[in-house]
Amino acid sequence: MLRLITIWLDLCLLRLGPQDLPASRVLLMLSLAAYVLISFALSLPGYPSAVAAQMAGVDMVLLVVFVTAPLYLLNKTARIGQTLTALAGSGALLGLLALPVIRVLFEGQDSGEVPPFAAMVWLILFGWSLLVVAHIMRHALSVAFAVGLGVAILYTLVAMQVIGTLFPAETN
Repeated sequence: MLRLITIWLDLCLLRLGPQDLPASRVLLMLSLAAYVLISFALSLPGYPSAVAAQMAGVDMVLLVVFVTAPLYLLNKTARIGQTLTALAGSGALLGLLALPVIRVLFEGQDSGEVPPFAAMVWLILFGWSLLVVAHIMRHALSVAFAVGLGVAILYTLVAMQVIGTLFPAETN
């Protein structure tokens, strides 16, 4: 397990690319399971557990489609497993770091006072996440970093829109 976390950390620190990961179905499944679990935990402060589970499932499907579609279109299907492993694993690790921040933000939102420090940390984690996705997609698609960043931003916007449409926030 420590080796798995080390791999994910190296991805998050931009020291590894998806091509550096072993093409392992077990590693892919562990990474996707961790991604779904963390996605579920991140949704819990704002949604009931059944809705949070659905959101985590949709999030994973979006990730799979986001990776599979461009790699299939560019005839780079051999890279799908490693790219999914890299994105899911790094997403799980960054999500784990975001868990306490999300809790603080939701508690602050309930009380009407969002702590500025928590908001700043969330923005840093969000930016870091975009950079990690851009780095991974740059390698997977064999494109310039700017193109990878564009793909990362596009994916983030589409995912936010789809999840926001399917699971609108409850207003009190």
